[in-house]
Order: sequence, then C-alpha cells, then structure tokens
Amino acid sequence: MSIYNNDWKDVPPGYYADPEIKARHDRRVLDERRFSRLVEIELGKMGLDRHTDIPTKEQIETAEDRARQKF
Repeated sequence: MSIYNNDWKDVPPGYYADPEIKARHDRRVLDERRFSRLVEIELGKMGLDRHTDIPTKEQIETAEDRARQKF
C-alpha cells in the first residue's frame, strides 16, 4: 500500500464537488501542518535533534504550549 493512498482517502464527503468543503478541509490541513512544524521548531530550540532524540512527554507539552502562543 502506498503512503499516497491515505491522502486522498482522508478527504470529507463532497470534497471534490463542493468548493467550500474543499477550502475548509484544505485550510484545516494547512493549519495542522503549520502547527506541527512550529512544534518541531520549538523542540529544535530546546536542543533536540529530530532524527536522533526522542522528546519526553514534558518536552512535547512545553513545545506545544510555545507553538500555541505563536499560532
């Protein structure tokens, strides 16, 4: 199974027929990606490498709080 199959299956009903549903869904996806990128940046500022370090639950919560303030 390809990782790309999950993207098109994750769309709400009416995604291709109704431009309003498509725009709302796309905006939500972009916001989620932007927030997770901010969390990654905050974890990087805390000195964690995203390829080698596994953050603790407290570090994740701290990074998410900081990202929410910027979001």
